[in-house]
Amino acid sequence: MEKRLSQKDFDILFSGKRINNNDANFKYIPPFNVNNNDDYIEALIHDSEQNFLESVIVDREDYRYIDVEGKPEMKIDSGTILRKSGYDRGRYVVKYNFLRKVAGSYETILVDEEGDTYDPSLGFHVMPDGTIMDGESHENTTGKVLQIKELKYFIQEISPSRDEVRIVPQKLKDKKYINSFVNLQTRNNDYTFRDTIRLYDKPTDTNLAVSSTTAYISQDELLKPNMEGGILYINNAFIEKVIPPKPQPGEGNLTEEIDTSDTNPPVVSARFVILEETTNYFEGGEKDFDFLYNHFSRNGTNLNITKQSGLPKPKNFGPPPEGITATIEDVEGASADTNDGKDNVLEKVAKFTRPAGNLPTILTLASVSSRPQNVSFEYEWTIFGYDRNERNDEYVYDPIAGRIGDQGNIVINGETAGSLTAKGTDKKQITIQIFGGDVRLGIALKISRQAENLNSSIALPHAIFVR
Repeated sequence: MEKRLSQKDFDILFSGKRINNNDANFKYIPPFNVNNNDDYIEALIHDSEQNFLESVIVDREDYRYIDVEGKPEMKIDSGTILRKSGYDRGRYVVKYNFLRKVAGSYETILVDEEGDTYDPSLGFHVMPDGTIMDGESHENTTGKVLQIKELKYFIQEISPSRDEVRIVPQKLKDKKYINSFVNLQTRNNDYTFRDTIRLYDKPTDTNLAVSSTTAYISQDELLKPNMEGGILYINNAFIEKVIPPKPQPGEGNLTEEIDTSDTNPPVVSARFVILEETTNYFEGGEKDFDFLYNHFSRNGTNLNITKQSGLPKPKNFGPPPEGITATIEDVEGASADTNDGKDNVLEKVAKFTRPAGNLPTILTLASVSSRPQNVSFEYEWTIFGYDRNERNDEYVYDPIAGRIGDQGNIVINGETAGSLTAKGTDKKQITIQIFGGDVRLGIALKISRQAENLNSSIALPHAIFVR
């Protein structure tokens, strides 16, 4: 993990220039506050020749704000600070740094051998050899050995360019010490509002928005000055539906439907895979259709894709004829052409070698849809696509047909001869037989529950290719 200075802060530090806290560009830097325990003053003591002698932390009672012509000014008791530091006479130059603790501190604490903080009010004593132990005297000690630790971090490494350092914490179990180190590496600090935020001011008796450009925040919120100029994020502001994470391909988990009973509103998203291929003629590609699914569903954000949906890019699905809008159903033969090497359709579709003789390729298609599992849904499968044939020395694409007798391409087990559809609440899986070669099949699946007006459909062209 790393923490980098913003360009704005970098310029301030390396220019040595002062900033005006009233400047809108620097509202994120609150001015020095005597009442803030993280703000403190460091005094740099020099002799009259500007030779540095030492630095000390100024006690809080030695500085304060005073009113000067209606404006607060800082009053620092330099004489008191020098005398406390042992400089009773002479001439000295004192320079002050106004600092704010971001992580760590100049302060020290007592810890035991486990790194746990020890409360000094419980008593401690120092042995003749310098060992610090608990208890006000050796007669009432429990034998716990204590150490004095500075609330600082170690510089582990400095980069050759001298503009980067790696720091590591000590093994201290001080909550603030640990949290400040973690927060040091965090670019953003989160603040969760206690009360409701409204994007418009409205009477209590109407839901009509007057304006959505202003956020109304309760005055009871503990907002800090450095939040000014920050970004306000409103979670779930424009959510239409919640889509659960889809299973990752290649991990053997795309075999079952995903239960979305706990989502509100209910998530319904159709998806299918090839669950089984019984003839062992699988050649390659994706049985989970991950490439096609992500392409046509826009990574799962489009929940209703039918055969009549418009055909999106890439160009390897074939450009539509001039003046004609191509649909998913229109895809005849996808090209292997690709722009970036990542969207080669022929490499991604599920490819099978045609069995010898007139035997079919037998596949089981299964729904792996996202839907509430505590109620029944209806499944509607549709097989479409083309059978490429050669006539008069030219390739032609004949629409596939349901098989009747020895004619046609597709048999859906359990359905009427010639049918290219299967529908029912018991159709979570279907088995199809594919006859012929150079067959390019598209698969469409719609899941629905009419009683609650829940439905989703997915249609993938050229999903299955039998050579």
